[in-house]
Amino acid sequence: MRRSVKAAAVAALVALVAGGCGGSTGTVHHATLAPSAQPSSAAGGMARPAAAGTAVPRCAARALVLRPGRFVVPMTGEHAVMYALTNRGPVTCTVSGYPEVVLYDAGGAALPFRYARGGGAYVTSRRPVTVVLARGTSAYVLVAKYRCDLGDARNAAAIRLALPAHGAAFAGREAVAITGAASFSYCRGGQHDPGQVIAVSPVEPTQGATRSLG
Repeated sequence: MRRSVKAAAVAALVALVAGGCGGSTGTVHHATLAPSAQPSSAAGGMARPAAAGTAVPRCAARALVLRPGRFVVPMTGEHAVMYALTNRGPVTCTVSGYPEVVLYDAGGAALPFRYARGGGAYVTSRRPVTVVLARGTSAYVLVAKYRCDLGDARNAAAIRLALPAHGAAFAGREAVAITGAASFSYCRGGQHDPGQVIAVSPVEPTQGATRSLG
């Protein structure tokens, strides 16, 4: 009797294993995220530098969206804001280089800042890299300036950021995202005041890479 019970248990176990290994009803499929479902770089960082020899097209101007910035905590008298360029197009593409930046006052007049590629206490001086943007992911640009020691003359209210893309210039305009003592202000100290220089990072795959300490 014991032998028959044991034999029946073994037969059942063999049948269970066989059912799990064969046939469509017993197959386990491991799902992977589609490119459109990958977390964006704003959430987890999916943008990356391009590998040598890769052939990924440059992002079309219509595929890019400028996202409002995030204030960076002041350090050594610097004010800085992080902006994001998000790929809203249907395919993976690349961005690279230094964007052209212009700051405007509340009346829409361009403030006569001097613009520098990198430098200062915040912004990286490393050479630009080509950044690969999957659909929905973001690259980053850091914009920074020194405070106004002699007082503010005019505050910046809006920023225009332009980037060449496929022969046409992407251009987005947003609020500068900071106000008050930490705002981007044109200083009373005249043209040569250190607070009249805006440092701009190249487009980078992560927020940390835009910074001199990144």
